[in-house]
Amino acid sequence: MRLLLLRQKNFRNLAFSAFRPPQGLFALVGGNAQGKTGLLWGIHLVLGGEVRATLGDLVRFGEEEAWLFAEVETELGVFRVEQRLTPEGRMVFLNEKAVSLKALWELPGSVLVSPEDVEVVLGAKEERRGFLDRLIGRFSRRYTALLSAYEKALRQRNALLKAGGEGLQAWDRELARYGEEIMALRRRFVRRFLPTFQEVHRSLASLEAGLTLEETVRGNFLEALAERREEERERGQTLVGPHRDDLVFLLAGRPAHRFASRGEAKALALALRLAEHRLLWEHHGEAPLLLVDEWSEELDEARRRAVLAYAQGLPQAVLAGLWAPEGVLVCTMEGGVVLCPGG
Repeated sequence: MRLLLLRQKNFRNLAFSAFRPPQGLFALVGGNAQGKTGLLWGIHLVLGGEVRATLGDLVRFGEEEAWLFAEVETELGVFRVEQRLTPEGRMVFLNEKAVSLKALWELPGSVLVSPEDVEVVLGAKEERRGFLDRLIGRFSRRYTALLSAYEKALRQRNALLKAGGEGLQAWDRELARYGEEIMALRRRFVRRFLPTFQEVHRSLASLEAGLTLEETVRGNFLEALAERREEERERGQTLVGPHRDDLVFLLAGRPAHRFASRGEAKALALALRLAEHRLLWEHHGEAPLLLVDEWSEELDEARRRAVLAYAQGLPQAVLAGLWAPEGVLVCTMEGGVVLCPGG
């Protein structure tokens, strides 16, 4: 997939109205606070991605709304995507028709490699579980529907627990019905994802990487709920189920969030994103855009070479940083404006 055109209004500190990026691999070079991250975020968001910022922080200060428009070319044709961002939410349009954000996941989209990815490895389990849920959702609409139904049942069950716990049986069945399928889909996805993740990591670091699911339900879901019922009544919340589970990164067989150095965690995070890109490429039959932020500052020489070698074979990829690798087309960014050779 290729991005043909990006338009924007009031998005962060971007100051251009239209940007037509080059084909293939190019570098986005500029000093700090010139708009490089904002440009990558804008591309990623309009194509259905998420970033580590509230919607309100994405709208230029003093404005009420930001607007993004992208024209992308896929093997199925050209698509026009538009989003309106306000602190209250996102309005999404595909070919001028209002759609849900999840509808954009039918396109190859983009993968954003960001310095903040290390928090998926080293942060709280909510970070890792959220990453896993969003990633599986890009491959399975059923999974996102199951998560929504599970979360609704969970809210109802927790409300009953806070009210004393009467009438839990019906919500126990609902929770188990959706929760068991969610866990099964997670296990299946991790089995599929793991070999690709390990292969990519071996190209970046020497220690063997792994992934494992730590689940709070072992065996029958309803029995697990029954065993913790009294404790749940005391605490007013559901203590077992996929909303409490963890995706653990392993390095040489040890949990990375406990034992990995920050440099080792960065390699795991990079392998995670490149494996995501490869799997989406396989799933859609064409490569998503690859967007790499702060590539020159955050990656050591060996990992820069690995990313560069991978990106050179893609229909379109962006390496944003303070300097560009030799032989790569350079677009410069200053004051929120991006300039590329020939236009």
